[in-house]
Amino acid sequence: MYTTNFLIIAQPEYPFPPICPNDTTYTPNSLYERNLDAALASLPSTNTGKGFFNASVGQGTDAAYTICLCRGDVVLNMCQSCLREAIFRLRIKCPNQSEAVIYYEYCLLKYSNAPILGNNDTTSDFYNINNNVNFPNKEQFNGLLQPFMTKLRREAAAGGSLLKFAMENTPGPSDTTLYGLTQCVPSLSEQECDECLEYANNQFASCCDGRVGVIVLMARCNLRYEIYDFGIISAIAPPPSQPSPPARIPSPPPGTYVVNPKRVTS
Repeated sequence: MYTTNFLIIAQPEYPFPPICPNDTTYTPNSLYERNLDAALASLPSTNTGKGFFNASVGQGTDAAYTICLCRGDVVLNMCQSCLREAIFRLRIKCPNQSEAVIYYEYCLLKYSNAPILGNNDTTSDFYNINNNVNFPNKEQFNGLLQPFMTKLRREAAAGGSLLKFAMENTPGPSDTTLYGLTQCVPSLSEQECDECLEYANNQFASCCDGRVGVIVLMARCNLRYEIYDFGIISAIAPPPSQPSPPARIPSPPPGTYVVNPKRVTS
């Protein structure tokens, strides 16, 4: 097991540093590299319709597996743009790693020389990002937060085979509003999604108890809560006759976010 040093940033900045384990490398110009290039090239054309992409090329130890998951409220052109950027950046940052993952605000990309979707290890490729500002009354805050996140966890897990995503808000303490998000790779079963999100939620106690904002990212699922609206207006409706100004996404509250990437290996 190893954990990288904490990265201190003023607010969540994307993309987060990619996870490129040095214990999984490949030989340049190998069959695996050619399969990986082919899988990544075909990945953007595999959209299931709800922002989930999945492609693999090759067999046996030379097989390359790739997935991309876009956030459930992101429109198609933003999703595709995020995927293209992730492919480009990950190949530069992890030039000869046979397994790597990168997280953006609106998408994640992972590739590996082992099947990704059949891997039940929820602890690998794990990030937690938390604002270092605490609510004054931690017990009151947790009493409102935990039922809210449990509700979102169950709603996402109950989603269909194309989208497992939930995003809502609820009144918080001290005249605040809690905004929450939960999402799983849609190919997971309801139980698998629920267990992945439960694991993510359980990290609050060890990393971020009482913090005003937390993001937990894994390749199979992710969750987030904040006290500001981080959503995107993406209603599927005919365009208005007069163009509207773009919606402004509010800035996060003051505070320092601590980014803690780690990879747990057997």
